[in-house]
Amino acid sequence: MTARLSETFAFDHEVEAVFEALSGEGWAAAKAAALSDGSRAVRRDVGPDGSVELVVSRELPDEVPGFLRRFLPADGRVAQTDSWGPVEGGSRRGRWVADIPGAPARVGGDMRLEPTASGCRYVVDGQIKVSVPLIGGRAEAYLADQVHRLLGREAEVLRAMLAVR
Repeated sequence: MTARLSETFAFDHEVEAVFEALSGEGWAAAKAAALSDGSRAVRRDVGPDGSVELVVSRELPDEVPGFLRRFLPADGRVAQTDSWGPVEGGSRRGRWVADIPGAPARVGGDMRLEPTASGCRYVVDGQIKVSVPLIGGRAEAYLADQVHRLLGREAEVLRAMLAVR
């Protein structure tokens, strides 16, 4: 079984303004300050075509259920890699992957920024697969809920960043 998620957020800013915030050097620090999750930039690479690969490490939440704890990394951190392609037709597309060292899980998906009449929309689609007999489905549902909540909180951080630009 695989859990799927899809979230859409509307912004009153153009694609490139939202992209610059999401892929910029200040994104990890803004999340760390607002979410108290210890986010920190590990690496940020900018391609000659304007593509960006951003790797951010963060602490896992404390309230992880006991049945999942033994599958989590000892240092309690997960790294997310966001790989954004160049602008095409006014839109940006990318992939995101969460790396949970030692965990029998695959978490990731697609993301895109698309222009709208009033700004843009940020769409995040994902799949969560946990390969553990008996508890995999429960773990996938838990992780999908956590990612859903995190995306909502990150959208709030993004709105706050954009409001001061």
